[in-house]
This record gives sequence, C-alpha cells and structure tokens, in this order.
Amino acid sequence: MKFNEKFSTAMAIAVAASMALAGTALADGDREVVTFFSQDAGNGAVEALIEAYEAAQDKYEINWVVAPKDTTEVKTMLNTALAAGSTEYDVVRIDTVWTGDMAGAGYLDALDQNLMADGLSPANFNPGSIQAGTYNAKTYAIPLYPDCGLLYFRSDIVSEEDAATLRSGDYTFEDLLAMAEKYAGEGGTKYGLAIQAAQYEGLVCNANEWTSNFTDISHGLELMKQACDADYTPDDILVYKESNGNDAMANGDVVFQRNWPSAWGTLTEETNVHPDQVDIGCLPGGACIGGWEVAINSKSEHKEGAWDFMKFATTGEGQVIFDKVGGYIPGYLENMTNEEILASHPILSREGTQNSLNHTIARPSPSQYAELSDALQISIHKYLSGETDLDSTAAEVEQLLKDYE
Repeated sequence: MKFNEKFSTAMAIAVAASMALAGTALADGDREVVTFFSQDAGNGAVEALIEAYEAAQDKYEINWVVAPKDTTEVKTMLNTALAAGSTEYDVVRIDTVWTGDMAGAGYLDALDQNLMADGLSPANFNPGSIQAGTYNAKTYAIPLYPDCGLLYFRSDIVSEEDAATLRSGDYTFEDLLAMAEKYAGEGGTKYGLAIQAAQYEGLVCNANEWTSNFTDISHGLELMKQACDADYTPDDILVYKESNGNDAMANGDVVFQRNWPSAWGTLTEETNVHPDQVDIGCLPGGACIGGWEVAINSKSEHKEGAWDFMKFATTGEGQVIFDKVGGYIPGYLENMTNEEILASHPILSREGTQNSLNHTIARPSPSQYAELSDALQISIHKYLSGETDLDSTAAEVEQLLKDYE
C-alpha cells in the first residue's frame, strides 16, 4: 500500500496541470497501481481494507491519496482535478449527493456492465444508496457505507407499546408529535422532540423524510412547522443541527431526537443518559440516506483494477473487514446479517435500525444539486421561521424540484 496525503485544492490544480505526465504505474513486483482518493476517518478502516485487498490478489497495489477532512474542500479538489481530465485518481470516494453533478459532467463511468459481468445488480445494495448513485437511469456509484436518518428515543420513558410502534415504522408524523407532547417532561426531560431545523443541508434531509421523499410537500412541511412552533421542542430549534440533538439527548433533555447512526457514539456511561436507556425507531416517511459511495474516474487508465478494488470494498469479505474495523453500516444487503459486522456495530442489530435501512430514501440528485439544496434550505427555513405561508412555500419547493430535474 502506498500512502499520500493531500492538503489543499491548490495541490489538486497542480496535479491536473501535470496530468499529461501520468501513465500506467507499476509497483514493486510489477503490480499495477490503482489510486484511491478517500478521506481518512482515523479509525484504521481504509488501511485494513487495502491490506486485505492486496493480500487477496497479486495483480494490483493500492495507492491511497488522503483527501482533506473538510467535505466542501474534498468536492472542490475532486471537481478541479476531474474537470481538467486528470488521470491521477482511479477510484474516488464521493458523498451520496454528488453523483448527479459528477455523472452529469461526464466525470464518472457507468457501472452497470461491471455489475452484470460479476453477477451483481443494483438490487444487491441498499436501495436509497443506489438511488443516490443513479443518474439518468444508469448506476454511477455504489455504497462504500450508507448512513441514514434514525429516531432515537428514551426506552426508559416511552411505553413498550409505543416503542414497538416506533421500531416498526408503522405510524405517522402526527403520531410522533402526539408522543412528543405526551412524554415531554417525563424522566427529568425538558423537551419531547429535537430535529435538524437550521438552514443547512440537514434541513433538506429532515424535510425529505417529513414529506416522504418530497411526494407530500404541503402536509410534511405543515407538520414540521407544527413541531417547530410547539412547546415540546426547544425554543431555538430553528438553529438545531446534529450536535445540538446529540447534546440534548446525552444530557437527558429530550425524549426523541432524529439523528444519524453516529449519534449512538455520543452516549456513554459518563453521559447523563446511557446507551441502555435509548432505543432506535424507524422514521415513518423513510430514512434519508447519507454516507459515502465509490465511483470510477471516467479518465482512469486502470479501470479493470479500479473495478476489482471497488467490488472487493463494497461486497463480501472486503466490506466485512472495512465495516468491522470502522464500525460502519454495510451497503451490500447480504452483509446486513453478518455476525462480525453486527458485533462491531451495536445499533445495527436493533429492529428499528434494520427497518430504517430497508426504507431508505435519497435526496434529489440533479446535476446541480448544490444549487437546489441551497434554494430548498432558504425556502423551507423561511416558512418554518414564519416569514412565508404554507401554500407559497409548497409551490416554490415543487417548482424548484422541477427546475433542477
């Protein structure tokens, strides 16, 4: 394994300018070098994946180029290189909402023929992740690991009957609001419910869930505002992001919070609320998909090796190793019941988590997603803040979705 760190977009520009010098590289022992552009979470998962892959075959060596920690900088750096036609990166790790932008610009290879040749299909992977990785009816990215919205709730406060309903996902947001009002204040809590309602990407994720993938816009937004205006949500809910919800639950201030799987890690024996006091519910409108996917640079000079590594990383043994070491959720459905992965990820075996992963939904994925997201954030937040009315907001959201199709 080779290991290279990148620190700035300026370096990406330099790489792109010198791309003519790139050629087929061979490692020691005449292994072909495949370059993987990916962030480093610091948990050893990428290193373990690469070491296992290189031990499993003798044709390819992986050159890991470490992307910046800031996601915006990653996208800028990657787009700069790909727009210039750089051949440096073969396999690229991308956010679930970047596929439309990059595939639409011609930066990524369609993967359907690769999947078919190896007896795979999009149906083998998390449905929301595959939806996010699809552009113009072709698959351009497959999940390295999915993330999805979950409903965390205080199992020591909520009745077993209500808990069973929440785990099943067979209820409505009206039911959730009624429960939030019912349980607020119990067990020393201050609030019933915390969601992400600040003007940022998290608001689009929450709205996607409340509107059932933007198919029930007026009703979903109306319920979101009802929640934001209620006494059982924090007074500053309109600036709430994931960290605020994490803190509220860990401190014992809230009964229900919508968040991502990573929120589980904020609950420890040292926090006011311990892991054994919390369970996972399935959101009724579908769990908005997040996480990261992998794709092949359309200008790669090592496409066979790129696909071989991708297949190892996203299916079977490779994904088991990656998920076990990193504590990630598998995107390959067959691995959802893998005992090694379940043992390394405590909430994965929960009924509510499993149901959530079976009902994932992707955000819209047009070629100009960033612009659409910004516009949706502004429009929805104005409504939740009381600056605009429901009818005009719903009409604006619907038009935005059409304009950016």
